[in-house]
Amino acid sequence: MGKGIATINYAECMACGCCVQACPFSFLDLMKTDVDVYHKNYPQLVPDHKCTGCGLCATACPVDCVTIQ
Repeated sequence: MGKGIATINYAECMACGCCVQACPFSFLDLMKTDVDVYHKNYPQLVPDHKCTGCGLCATACPVDCVTIQ
């Protein structure tokens, strides 16, 4: 397991869900947000779950907006 947690740069995120599908622990989910005026579903860490920092979500992101910090 890695160190840190997944963080998402929402300014670059396309809300495609690739990171959500890549997480083997289902710690990410697409949820409605106030990130943009359309309130699209963006990836967010699921409450009460601890990201392991494995980095699979970051690897799956086609625009490199997910990092492990």
